[in-house]
Amino acid sequence: MRPAIAAIVLAGLIAAPLCAETGRGVVSRFPDPHPQGRVIEYWRLTHDPAVRDHANYHNTQSFSHDGRYVCLTRYVAPDLHHVDPQEVRVIDLHTGEDRLIDIGSSPRWAQQHNWLLYVRTKRGPDDSWEANSEVIRHDIATGEEIVVTRNMQRLGSTDRLDRWVFGNRWRYDIPDRTPRTTVRARIEPDAELEEIFEVNQGNMANCNPGHDLISMRCQLQKPFESSRIWMDYDGRNMRTGMIMLENFHDAWSGDGTWQLIGNGRARGRPWDQPFPSDAHVLSWMSFGDISPCGASGRWICGDYGIADLRTADGTVLPRAPSSLCYPASIADHSGPYDADPKGSPDGTKISFVSNYPFDTAPHTRLMEALSDQDSVRVESTAGFPASGEIDVLTEVIAYASKTDTSFDGLERHRYTTGGRATLGSGLDVTLFTARLMTEEERARAVEPWPWLAGAVAEAGMGEDSPLLYQRQTDVYLSVVRLPDPPWLRERGGAIELIPGENHRETFGYHLLRDGEQVTQEPLRPAETLDLSTGRWSAVAVEWSGLEGHASAELRLEAPRTLRVLAEAPDDFSWIVEQWRVGDEPCERDEALAAEEATREFVHRAEGLFRVERYEAGVLAYAEDLNPDGFACRRETYEGGRLALREIWQPMAEGDPRLRTHEFFGADGFKTQEVHFGYPDSFGPPVAVNQWWYERGWPIRNERYGGAVWEKRGDEWVRAE
Repeated sequence: MRPAIAAIVLAGLIAAPLCAETGRGVVSRFPDPHPQGRVIEYWRLTHDPAVRDHANYHNTQSFSHDGRYVCLTRYVAPDLHHVDPQEVRVIDLHTGEDRLIDIGSSPRWAQQHNWLLYVRTKRGPDDSWEANSEVIRHDIATGEEIVVTRNMQRLGSTDRLDRWVFGNRWRYDIPDRTPRTTVRARIEPDAELEEIFEVNQGNMANCNPGHDLISMRCQLQKPFESSRIWMDYDGRNMRTGMIMLENFHDAWSGDGTWQLIGNGRARGRPWDQPFPSDAHVLSWMSFGDISPCGASGRWICGDYGIADLRTADGTVLPRAPSSLCYPASIADHSGPYDADPKGSPDGTKISFVSNYPFDTAPHTRLMEALSDQDSVRVESTAGFPASGEIDVLTEVIAYASKTDTSFDGLERHRYTTGGRATLGSGLDVTLFTARLMTEEERARAVEPWPWLAGAVAEAGMGEDSPLLYQRQTDVYLSVVRLPDPPWLRERGGAIELIPGENHRETFGYHLLRDGEQVTQEPLRPAETLDLSTGRWSAVAVEWSGLEGHASAELRLEAPRTLRVLAEAPDDFSWIVEQWRVGDEPCERDEALAAEEATREFVHRAEGLFRVERYEAGVLAYAEDLNPDGFACRRETYEGGRLALREIWQPMAEGDPRLRTHEFFGADGFKTQEVHFGYPDSFGPPVAVNQWWYERGWPIRNERYGGAVWEKRGDEWVRAE
């Protein structure tokens, strides 16, 4: 994936410019400004730093099922209790239109239709919340609306077939936030509201996109109690998805195969294996807020990159630095500025938010830890003024002067910000003044959050404190890969155009003859076109206008009629298997009878990606290969059973790095997991985090530096 991204030339990638006028400007595009950036292009969808725009939590989709639309919430009123009515909006990537849908909250896309469900709020100053909430189903294509049900205050998601909508009766306007129960309703007019889970801790019902299963937060107390619970649609058959010991950010993979586990090396638990069971390492990439990236389940994403689960490889994408600076009395309040990334249906784009104008404002990184020294080394100070204020994490730092690679004369903890004694090497550094609103924006900004205003006042600062006038988030898309190419083949005297492996977002196709485009408008599914002789290829075009690479060419010696298919026919597969004995291709039975044989998996458009070695008909070893042919995932089998899985990271400079070992016992369960680091930079790998397991239960953890933890009964305790 990395080479494919690196090789892309921006010119001419996007045929249809996104320039329709929107509610607050235009959808603008710009190249990746980061020196090490690998984003193909950024698209900015909203343009008002005075008002917060947010495109849903990281595990809640903002793209419609065909990728044409992006939903967002515009916070036009102070969100004092997380239920105040706001603007629910939709941006059409095909036309550029920014459409106000209603005043409400919790916009959620259906999984199989272009339906937007949300909570309509009609709340007066003396009204109770419950009396004025309606769940609306809005058909984006027709504008038709129905009231699905009432008294569901927060939406979770729809089921995989769009029969039900799940959510919570959730009261934020009373001190203890109770009662909060999990409910569902059929997606039909005036449906009855059914309670399926009455435990107060349960919230954020997230339906698996491929199976009849719900995951829900249910954060209890003890280390081996549930942090995520799974249940059937009616609330029955409850089981543990994740335990408090792994109380991290989570999401379903796009196809529902994995419950993804974030805040570390990318891992996942199979959807049909509740705890106690193994969570498998999926890639060398690490994520905080982990999210699906595409309905196929092949890719996942997070704040800093995208991982390909087919090969275990990944691409680091430096994060657009979104942050707020606030007094050190506030421990953590990242919700208003979290990037909350999530991928589009075909995994070509990632939606996220940022409150920093990273297309024009400077951005660098710490090259050493910062504690009490007067100067700090950074990657570059280009674009920063000769003196001023920078920010790192949530702290504002003044500097009196700079060199090309350092800020000097430092004054830390400006405006009482920053609670950390040491700021680690590698952290983002941005220009604090670039985070501030203009005078015009300040004049119409929504009043600051009470938690921020209160902390500023307690620190002895007035209403003119710059901390109260930091920019709000806007919605962006990052283009991280191009649409998959289609395939042309001759069948029955005609030509079939078969859509790419991922094609939910595809609007149509341009045809090329001898390398020159001949279509004025993209051909849509079911359309036909008469082709003359020559070399023909096709290019997929998304609803957004994003174009892919040309397909493999098909040479015609006689005129033919081309027909555009909506789906791949049953006799076609993008993945082709090839058996070999030595270097010679052979049939499967011959290979399995040989002393040694190999099985290759080849993608028609991407090439070889997996090789398996068989000994006397039994699987012995396998490698999953990135586009460079490097084996990121290496598996050793004993008697056909997985015994060891290794994850390797390819490096642009220096030797590849071993990242994890997973050992499996004769019963199929993982027995040990070892994570490797490189404290001496290019030195040998060092085990920095080791786990031992017993039939899915973690029983011991040893960390670099000597800390040891063990399972003792129902407790997780530090061993002396």
